[in-house]
Amino acid sequence: MYIILLDILIKTERIFLRMLNKIKWLLKKILIFFIYPLKTIKNKMDFDFLNTTYMNAQFIKKNKKSFSKLDLDNIKSIDLQEQTQLSLHSSEHMNNVKNSTYFTNLSSYGYSLKILEDVSFSDLDYVKSLHLYPANIFALNEIKMLIEEKLISNGLIVDYPSGIGNLLTYIEKFYDKQRLVGIDNFAQISKEDIKKYQLKIGSDIPIVNHDDFIKIMENKEIDLVVSIALNLDLIIENILDMNSKFLILETSYVSRYPEVIDKLEKNYSLYSVNVSIVMYIRKK
Repeated sequence: MYIILLDILIKTERIFLRMLNKIKWLLKKILIFFIYPLKTIKNKMDFDFLNTTYMNAQFIKKNKKSFSKLDLDNIKSIDLQEQTQLSLHSSEHMNNVKNSTYFTNLSSYGYSLKILEDVSFSDLDYVKSLHLYPANIFALNEIKMLIEEKLISNGLIVDYPSGIGNLLTYIEKFYDKQRLVGIDNFAQISKEDIKKYQLKIGSDIPIVNHDDFIKIMENKEIDLVVSIALNLDLIIENILDMNSKFLILETSYVSRYPEVIDKLEKNYSLYSVNVSIVMYIRKK
């Protein structure tokens, strides 16, 4: 009898929570509409996107002292077109991978490019010209800055999740590839398809799962972890355990998760933020 009553209570609670979340989301939509009426109409009532831009704006407003303008000057000083063409050519088999929608549409997948269009970023053509998810291009720009300013030098740079590892092949142009590592769980793309890409592009940068990374890289210092295009709540504990000096994350995957922000702020301070990426530095 008690088991039956408990089961009924649990089901009732779940129904109540679902209804409560729906009400909260409805109220959020109404709020967003009143704040951005024209934008809401322009974006055809895409409230998921509108909520992303709203939460980004709130996060940036709260951390306005750390705001930095969208800038790609560091990375534009390097000619990356040959690397881009090679990466595109090496990705021709991506039409048949598990998540082909992402790997064949890096520029336009998700909201990363749309966020830049929303703020009228002036260098959209350059963003579209590289074989990278847009937020990763801004990450690449900041990585080069950190290296030039000698804020990172001898530690590992880890891309998590790394996918095919194309960000790492770009970083290799100005950083020792022996200090580059990718982590992936291979749920979106198989090891075999990643190896096929690496073989074509001529890369031997290791891409391993998280458990193998812990075994192989134990006691090695990590200067930077880049985590773009994934809900951070899924891997935030793994990232924090790495104790990296710097973190580069996608703003939209920080601003929408208060619990992630709380965890980050225990050991990290905000270094810089714009609508695309946010960078943290480890507290001393």
